Amino acid sequence: AWLETAKVNAQHTFEKEHEKHERTAELLERIQQMLSLKRYPERIECYDISNFQGSPIVGSMVVFVDGEPHRQSYRHYRMKEVTEQNDFASMRELLERRLRRLLNGADKEPPDLLVVDGGKGQLSQAYAVLKEMGLQEDIDVVGLAKSRVDRVSFQDDEVTRSPERVFLVGRKNPVILKKHSPVLYMMERISDEAHRRAITYH
Repeated sequence: AWLETAKVNAQHTFEKEHEKHERTAELLERIQQMLSLKRYPERIECYDISNFQGSPIVGSMVVFVDGEPHRQSYRHYRMKEVTEQNDFASMRELLERRLRRLLNGADKEPPDLLVVDGGKGQLSQAYAVLKEMGLQEDIDVVGLAKSRVDRVSFQDDEVTRSPERVFLVGRKNPVILKKHSPVLYMMERISDEAHRRAITYH
């Protein structure tokens, strides 16, 4: 009876994991289509910069593999070349250091997708680094601009916020992520994790 119970439990666990894997694969395929990615985003790396006036500038790299955090691959960086508050230059240094390790063989796992926290400026810096290192055809990159307050009405106590936007290379207008969508949830989850790690390290 115990063996039969264990067998049934194992079967249920297997089916749940299989369904979860299928849902995640469908979500990643949806992200690939929505963001016009060249590659299926199995390994996603997200970067965030954290700085306060008069204190060291730091950055974080978080990694998601098959839609789940891969914490043993997380990294923290303290800026060595950038000493003043400059998010664009800091993002460039962070990515250069990460990708240089990839090119010289110190890091073995290449990302399929780089997500940088910010809009067109951060995306431009990230893509420039990829081009300089000859990786622009091998690695996709997008910029994720978080929602912000657009308008506050004190008369009816209403706050209007902009939607989450994803900026793409070579595209003028960003992709708008719909509220409560699985794609938005996944991108927010990755971005929030990078931001939390950067703040915690700081």
